[in-house]
Amino acid sequence: MPEHSLKGTLTEMTREGITVAECPLKGSRCLALQNGRLVGVNTARFENTAELHTALIHEDGHFASGAFYLPYSPYQLKAQAEYRADKAAILKHIPYLELAARLRAGDSPAEAAEYFCVTEEYLCKAYELYRELGYRFDAEDASPGSE
Repeated sequence: MPEHSLKGTLTEMTREGITVAECPLKGSRCLALQNGRLVGVNTARFENTAELHTALIHEDGHFASGAFYLPYSPYQLKAQAEYRADKAAILKHIPYLELAARLRAGDSPAEAAEYFCVTEEYLCKAYELYRELGYRFDAEDASPGSE
């Protein structure tokens, strides 16, 4: 099975004690519940595997970062938790060295997104996050502090 695949992510989440269960969610497509280590997902609300995989790695990011909130939490708290979840998901599932190698080899954002089995929008979010963290994509050794 490819390293960056829906099945691979589901297997890894199960190994980490996270249960992913089909749920007829009405207000969202996917959600993570900290207590019980549960991810509920309504697969019928996703158009393709990349959308579903992107949502699942994001929810995995909530567990990896501990970034949870309640429905009635203030917007700022929700936004911070979502950012932390995305950051953890990207660092875990879209590693910088692998992303940089793909882009330096000539992959378009769409091709790199397909390789990681995420949406192109999420791939661009990963690229921007790494740039914010000081990583570069234009040199062979472009990690922070390598200059």
